[in-house]
Amino acid sequence: MRVGRQRGAGVHRALVHAGFVVLVLVAVAAWAFGGLAVRLGVVTVIGALPAAGIAVGMRINRIVNRTAWYLLLAASVLFTIFNYLWFVQLGLGRDVGADGPANLVLQVLAYSSIMLSALQVIRKHGEGDRGGIIDATLLGVGLITPVWEFVLRPHLLELDVSGPSQGIYLLKMLLLTGTLGALLRIARTAGTARTSLIYFFLSLGATVVSVVSSLLSTRPGSDYYSPLVDLFAMIGYLGLTAAALHPSSTEFTQPAGWRRNRLRPVRLSHLGFVLAMVPVVGGIPELFGGTTDNLLLTFGTLLVIPLVVSRIGLLIAERTADQEALRHQAHHDELTGLVNRRRFFTLLEEAVRSGAGVAVLYCDLDRFKAINDEYGHEAGDEVLRVFADRLRGTLRGEDVAARIGGDEFLILGTGTTAGDAEVLRRRIEDATSVPAVWRGHHLSFGVTVGVAYGSDADTSADGLMSAADADMYRHKNARRASGTPASSAPRPAPDRHVRTGGSLPNT
Repeated sequence: MRVGRQRGAGVHRALVHAGFVVLVLVAVAAWAFGGLAVRLGVVTVIGALPAAGIAVGMRINRIVNRTAWYLLLAASVLFTIFNYLWFVQLGLGRDVGADGPANLVLQVLAYSSIMLSALQVIRKHGEGDRGGIIDATLLGVGLITPVWEFVLRPHLLELDVSGPSQGIYLLKMLLLTGTLGALLRIARTAGTARTSLIYFFLSLGATVVSVVSSLLSTRPGSDYYSPLVDLFAMIGYLGLTAAALHPSSTEFTQPAGWRRNRLRPVRLSHLGFVLAMVPVVGGIPELFGGTTDNLLLTFGTLLVIPLVVSRIGLLIAERTADQEALRHQAHHDELTGLVNRRRFFTLLEEAVRSGAGVAVLYCDLDRFKAINDEYGHEAGDEVLRVFADRLRGTLRGEDVAARIGGDEFLILGTGTTAGDAEVLRRRIEDATSVPAVWRGHHLSFGVTVGVAYGSDADTSADGLMSAADADMYRHKNARRASGTPASSAPRPAPDRHVRTGGSLPNT
């Protein structure tokens, strides 16, 4: 059954790819060999495919999160109306007012729906990679800046387009290319949603080329426009249709399996590049007798500065998290997550200097070597982790547990009494009554605990350690002599006051 589903999914993917290629060839043929009426007719038909593809794709792919797709469906319907009006007016020669206010309204609504959908996709996929998304957005903005200044703006000036209209064109291009950069980023890191997102990126990219072609081919007092406008518009429609029909559309706004790339120093150059690009490019015309591009300086700065500030904030947060992780690694045992030897001895010295009652418990696991020899070091590591977890559940909130090497653990209790320490010893011994489970094997182990307690000014950290070590060995020897398990062996009374120093045990 599973093999059959996989084969069916493979056929489904192949059909989507094949259909996209075939229809692109049809679009190219219409562009290359068809007249205006034929070309506009094909554009109208292909322009209606995304609406049908989205409706079918949501059903056959069982898409749950549909908001982004509904927005794209609305845009597709609007573009279908837009294309039909132009087909009737230019292709059939009937004046239906396609070049009137309806043209602008349909485009604004359609592009707004596409942008809202794209932003929702970016937001969903960017939750685990916000830094990478910002980097890619800034790069997209930076790359379109010189294109605007040296290609698009001069053409608009030649057409005597008003300042507000230029501002709309510029803002549209900045938002579209920034969105393209973000989509390319998430398409690279989106895991199982990659194919659908690549088709969506292709659709939006073709739309940008179509818009630029339309702008550059506009001539005063002429209805002419470049056939490239229709070609790339059709590719954009087909890319959106394929994005909806491909099986990966189920993760279009439900990320699964994404991977995150950390910020590297070279990417900091992107921030500086984009920050410098806007004022430098905007000011270049003045060097050659022209006028400063105040629109670029205004809109570019308003868009770039918040993104750069956000990126720097993320970088600082990431570096802070790295430093915290390094500090944690310096003070904790990698295997168990408990405090390590160095940190424990620092805390012990501080506790002794405080003058409060201090207890040290020295724990040595029983049967640990036998488990290692019989099952291997992975089983031994599991026993260590299990014991560490049980220690956490046994100790008070103010107690500190440490692994100092091998199968040896230390417990530090502050503000406690000798009686409390003895109770804690029994609780630790009881914590090993249940075997650890590793790969179906029940690994029985025990623990021998030595206790030392000090509460006066003559107490020393070395003395407590030596006393706890000695007490642990007394328990171990007593158990061996009696042949009884650690939990039932007689417990010699711990030292009530430790006044002399001693050397630390070898581990």
